[in-house]
Amino acid sequence: MTILTLPLLIQDGMFMDAVIYSGISHNLSQGIGSFWFPQFSARNLAIGGVNGFLEQPPLGYWIQSLFFKIFGSSMYVERFYTFLTMCISAVLINSLWRNIYKTNKEIKHLGWLPIVLWITIPVCFWSFSNNMLENTMGIFILAAVLFCYKACVGNAVLINSVLAGVFLFFASLTKGIPGLFPLAIPLLYWIIFKNISFITSIKSTAFMLLCPVVIYFVLFLYPESRESLSQYLFKRALQRIDAAPNVGSHFYILFRLISELLPAIIIIAVIKTINYFKKTKTNHSVDFKLSAFFIMVGLCGALPLMLTRVQKGFYFVQALPFFAIGFAVLIAPVINNWINSLSQKRKSLQIFFYSNIIVIILVFVYSFLQIGKTGRNQELLQDVYAVGKIVPHHTTISVPDFDTWNQWDLQAYLIRYFNISLDDKTDNVYMLVDKNTSSNPPVDHEQVPIKTKRFILFKKMI
Repeated sequence: MTILTLPLLIQDGMFMDAVIYSGISHNLSQGIGSFWFPQFSARNLAIGGVNGFLEQPPLGYWIQSLFFKIFGSSMYVERFYTFLTMCISAVLINSLWRNIYKTNKEIKHLGWLPIVLWITIPVCFWSFSNNMLENTMGIFILAAVLFCYKACVGNAVLINSVLAGVFLFFASLTKGIPGLFPLAIPLLYWIIFKNISFITSIKSTAFMLLCPVVIYFVLFLYPESRESLSQYLFKRALQRIDAAPNVGSHFYILFRLISELLPAIIIIAVIKTINYFKKTKTNHSVDFKLSAFFIMVGLCGALPLMLTRVQKGFYFVQALPFFAIGFAVLIAPVINNWINSLSQKRKSLQIFFYSNIIVIILVFVYSFLQIGKTGRNQELLQDVYAVGKIVPHHTTISVPDFDTWNQWDLQAYLIRYFNISLDDKTDNVYMLVDKNTSSNPPVDHEQVPIKTKRFILFKKMI
């Protein structure tokens, strides 16, 4: 996991949405905005959004704001938080795996296998190299699925179903409706395994659903939470189904999912092929129903995104652990057999062990050498830091046109690092002009002599 994410996390620069989420959380830690109405900038997204940034529910921002309160404002705070969400997710994947194979001691100890398949999915390690809300939501979904699975196999059905429902509420309060897909699990379990009754699956689903329904009912009784949740649900989430599309087909997300899962599928095919030609017998048979079950759980988290043509690849990150578990089930007996063979060759086992230690050390050394480097938006960040040295924190800068204001990378970095807002509707002391536009500052402004690549800073003459 560290090989694919840590070197990128150490460097400055992140995906635009990730920087926006960091900025909102950082603002919240400083008392700017409230839980139900977190603030991004002076105007947030546009006119009408000044009362809060309500593109997503607020729980994810609030959790991350606690880290800023504890550890300060360094850019490495959101990096640490992102890395921590990845580690917690890995622990939960391992915990779910150990519950699946509770009675199979050999396969039970292969909890690292689905983790490897999961983190090698390109969009997965990309998400954990950025501060995406899916990282936080994924933790709650994994916890919900863990408790739901326990309920499905007959362990304290009521308690585990209720706990699953609580975590579903947390997931939905982090990223909205996509966090509720585990509700399909009890019925799916009944369809595939047939070892619980239909009534039991309905009861488990009802208990799971009851928790978020009751909590949201209570929240809608209070004006502040009702206003916040209503704006998200009715003015953002539901309208987005018919919103301006960013993909040409409803099936884009399906093709993207297949392409993202292709590396894991190739790994499985290679392992199966090698095992076939070696003609080695495994001690355990593949549980194809179990594999199909978890792959179907993953599809329940990904395919509903086809309802809208507002789609992005990282929207299904929270569903990827279940594909990884389903795939891991297919090759676990083979991997277990290889490990048993390797353990009989003490020298080979020692080489493998020390090789892993060396790789881990090299990753940490390489990551340490990335401190101070920029992974993306290098020129933009240079301009942002130059502006931030001159313009006081918590200042609003004018921009002469909507196109400049609409540059969200620029806005995100200025907010995250200096709490500086942009506004094309108000007259302020400072003005930022993009060299690539034909806009000019008013005659009562003079240029501030700073070294920038793309933007020119002006200050009003007094």
